[in-house]
Amino acid sequence: MHDVRRARTTDHTTLVECVQRWWGDSRTPEQARELSLLLPRLFLQHFAGTSLVLEDETGVRAFLVGFHSADRPHEAYIHFVGVDPELRKQGVARRLYTAFFERAAAAGRTEVRAITSPQNTGSIAFHQAMGFEPEPGDREADGVPVHGDYDGPGQDRVAFRKKLGAPEVRTLEPFTTRAAVPEDFDAVVSVVDDWWGRPASRDLTRVFVNHFHDTSLIAERDGELAGFVIGFLSPSRPDEAYIHFTGVNPAWRRTGLGRFLYERFFAMARANGRTVVKAITSPQNARSIAFHQALGFTPSDPITDYDGPSLDRVTFRREL
Repeated sequence: MHDVRRARTTDHTTLVECVQRWWGDSRTPEQARELSLLLPRLFLQHFAGTSLVLEDETGVRAFLVGFHSADRPHEAYIHFVGVDPELRKQGVARRLYTAFFERAAAAGRTEVRAITSPQNTGSIAFHQAMGFEPEPGDREADGVPVHGDYDGPGQDRVAFRKKLGAPEVRTLEPFTTRAAVPEDFDAVVSVVDDWWGRPASRDLTRVFVNHFHDTSLIAERDGELAGFVIGFLSPSRPDEAYIHFTGVNPAWRRTGLGRFLYERFFAMARANGRTVVKAITSPQNARSIAFHQALGFTPSDPITDYDGPSLDRVTFRREL
């Protein structure tokens, strides 16, 4: 199975090795090494959060290095893409581009740009198939507009742009979902003990809804509370988001509402540049542990006294 994840700075050496190996069938070793120079470490140091890696049990099989422009707030840019020759023509590059488009749109970007050389007819055809349009240049080659000396003397390029639609906002019938407001606290805290069948409201204080309502979610049916997620983007750990408290009305369990709320939270966290979501539960809460594992979280072993004497906890971590 091929999994897509955010890139990491530590991927740089591996990606350079991949470039030199994967392009070895069409270039000399010196040409492949020169190509890898287009991927200096700074791209992984500063743009890992917007770059993607596809891997399986054997290692990295494809990657996309891109960023959200600092000077052009509506634009995102794809700088370098590589696919293992064994996986070419299997939709891998399309999968990476589509994932990049979705993340860019969720972050408010409305346009994606990329370039290639006029000689790279495969890249030109691929970008056009993905909905990119070549921008007018100062001359044409084989019917394709070319920008002369784009990257320096003799470095001609074809420049592409693609308009992005507004990000799709998922819904789950018959529920309506919205961001929380501070006034939701009373409704939430009034049902928690009943929904849990035990005292649990002490774990949710008003401060979390007062200060993190924009990143929390409320689901309703016919105006009645059906479920909620109280979570936040960590101010101290800029890569992390955290789900503090969640609940679904027992009448609406096994409808997919819990999963839907978590996935909406993941999308919000991803759009804000977060790469990890964390949560905790008690070791006795087997249902919570199973739910989080089903959503891709990795649980820890029980941690003694995690929240104080006799307050053992299982911690969860999920990469976005």
